[in-house]
Amino acid sequence: MSRVQVSIFMSFQSPRAVVAICAALALPGLSQAALPNSEKKRIQDYESAAPRENLPAPSLIALARAYRDATQWDKALVLFRQGERRFPSRVEFTLGRIMTLADARRIPEAVSLGRKLVRRQPRNPDSHLALGYAYQIGGQPYAELDQATEAYGLAPGRAYVVRSYIQALQNAGLAQNALREAQAHPGAMDAGQIRSLQADAAARLTRVAATSARGEAERYAVADRAIAMYDALIAQWQALGAAARSDVRRLQADRLLALHARARMKDVVAGYQALLAQGVAVPAYVLGDVADAYLYLRQPETAAHLYRRSLASAADKDDPKARVNDQAGLFYALTESGHADQANAELKAADAEQPVWLYIPGDPSRQPNDLKLDLALTQGQGDLYEGDTPQAQARLDAMVDAAPGNTRFYTARSQIYRSRGLPRRAEWDLALAQAQSPRSIDVETNQGETALDLQEWRQARLLRDDVVSRSPQSLSVQDLARDWDIHNMSELRVTAGRDVSTNSPVVGSHETDLSSTLYSPPIDENWRAFAGTGYSYSDFPEGVGTYRWARAGAQWRSRSITLQGEVSGNDFGYGLRAGAALSGSVDLDDHWQVGGGAALLSRDATPLRALRHDITANSLNANVRWRGDNRTQWTFSFTPSRFTDGNTRMEIDAAGLQRVYTSHRFRLDAMIDLSASHNTLANAPYYNPRSDLAAVPELRLTHVLYQRYDTAWEQQLTAGAGTYTEQGYGTSGLYTVSYGQRFRYNKVLDTGFTLSATSRTYDGQRERDYAVLVDLTYRF
Repeated sequence: MSRVQVSIFMSFQSPRAVVAICAALALPGLSQAALPNSEKKRIQDYESAAPRENLPAPSLIALARAYRDATQWDKALVLFRQGERRFPSRVEFTLGRIMTLADARRIPEAVSLGRKLVRRQPRNPDSHLALGYAYQIGGQPYAELDQATEAYGLAPGRAYVVRSYIQALQNAGLAQNALREAQAHPGAMDAGQIRSLQADAAARLTRVAATSARGEAERYAVADRAIAMYDALIAQWQALGAAARSDVRRLQADRLLALHARARMKDVVAGYQALLAQGVAVPAYVLGDVADAYLYLRQPETAAHLYRRSLASAADKDDPKARVNDQAGLFYALTESGHADQANAELKAADAEQPVWLYIPGDPSRQPNDLKLDLALTQGQGDLYEGDTPQAQARLDAMVDAAPGNTRFYTARSQIYRSRGLPRRAEWDLALAQAQSPRSIDVETNQGETALDLQEWRQARLLRDDVVSRSPQSLSVQDLARDWDIHNMSELRVTAGRDVSTNSPVVGSHETDLSSTLYSPPIDENWRAFAGTGYSYSDFPEGVGTYRWARAGAQWRSRSITLQGEVSGNDFGYGLRAGAALSGSVDLDDHWQVGGGAALLSRDATPLRALRHDITANSLNANVRWRGDNRTQWTFSFTPSRFTDGNTRMEIDAAGLQRVYTSHRFRLDAMIDLSASHNTLANAPYYNPRSDLAAVPELRLTHVLYQRYDTAWEQQLTAGAGTYTEQGYGTSGLYTVSYGQRFRYNKVLDTGFTLSATSRTYDGQRERDYAVLVDLTYRF
């Protein structure tokens, strides 16, 4: 029993009541050695006395109190029951027995006896206070408040009743009400108790600010009030010196929770580090929020350490929701710091702690455990981090089917759809989520990201503006704002290649290719202008071939449609020649895309060796792409070309990709390239088989060397073996192997290199090609 609770009962009006309640409410938990000498002597005299059955009521009460002080509950109860038998009119014996039963944690007996006393003496405030004490020890603060309210209504003028009522309000979490009552009854609580109530009132504001059911503006306003209250109280109490030092420490710790609710994560970390610098032992109940702040600031290693400390604390174990939040935070911190295996193990252990169903006392029906669902949702995110998008979707599909009214599940599944390259399905899920939570930040943020994927620029801008104005501190909002800013940047694309071969009839010897294209920021949402230049060089038996070009044009992008047109100037040794190209694609749905194009003086269709002989080609193109998701894809294209030497070339290409294996660090893809061509002209000065067919299955292994947020470094190894058939020369083997690395940084830089070696035949002659290719995409 606390000192506050003892003081509550010290001011009864009658001397008899004072004696009885003092005896009944003596502090438990004292050892026999810690008792005052008078109490020890009283027990010794009593136990050595004979006979002991005829003690007067005051002595019997004093002895019962002494045994209770010594935590000898059974002996105290014997005396209280003896007093009830011998002095049935003395209610203090029953009061003492109720409270001793509560001290002994025999709560059902204490409550039962208290209820009997209340029924027998409903107008006695002490009966209600004794029953309230049993409820308090039994962890039922609202039942305690009910009894204290009854007592207060019966005796509002008694100081100890007022103190009991204020204490019950505080225990029930109604700190502001308790503080108002204390201020309305000066002297009822001492200065330390008033500080405790003020701290509780500020803590209550902090809890309200952290309630997600409230709107962002309201939550932040409440958090600001709490922070202002903490700042004012800390300044006042620091002036009190040592008397209020512990209270100041509590406020400084609680203030971190208010800063967290306000999403002032830098201030949370700064406040935490300031407390450490002062040598303050930061209480465990704030460590979870401090860990959140470190994770927010992209310091996952520190966050993981703090999450572990919080999870090991008694405070976390007593609060299941806080524990699950910390377990989920630990999962994300370990994942982001590159410890995916540990993260998955921690998450599985957390899931095993939570039952599927909860059974609430007094309710015969079982209730679903929301914390279990929270962990299942986190597991879905874990599958997504692993790259196992089918498993992630299967998990979310089951959750949506089980709880079709849960907005979070639809929102989470939309993220998986986007990761799988299915933005229209994501859009549909988000529409269902919006119908249930029309102003949800998470829903709108994901709608904004989906709009970017769908090239719905205006919609993306409006959503971005709305969520940034409402919740600029949200990480997902900041990510959307960052993606929008990147979309509005200029874009530079550069490729460079060098080929070393044994005088291939296609590429010659020592072929060099350079090209660059610069795209402007979006103009009027849908348009981008671009300009580029390039250079090609190679040695052929008949001489050197060079090709320089410059081009400029415009690109138009809207939902499902991309169009691009350009004009070009081309110089390959015969004066400047004009060229033009037009291409476009239409997404029919998430799976099918059709496209086509036409080019005058086509760079793609005209070999450099043909240009060396002043031969150019115009081409058409039609293509179809089927994309199951990010793991399965097929593309088909048909390209007829007309050369100025009279040759007509027909080319058909097909390419397929299928993901075979996925883990956090490795991906294995099976691919196949099929190509066939037919030419009408024989004996052209460039490689021009009458007809040919190539089929090359390949395996590509991707290994992630480093991954941290939006920075990734990976290497790729590709190997393929197939056949090449050329009319008049039969079928031969075609072998290829390549190794490359890629580096991506902050969503604005994507660069890499590839080294490749190919062995194949041309006109029956086996050639070996060795090449290096470097590419870069940079947004600024």
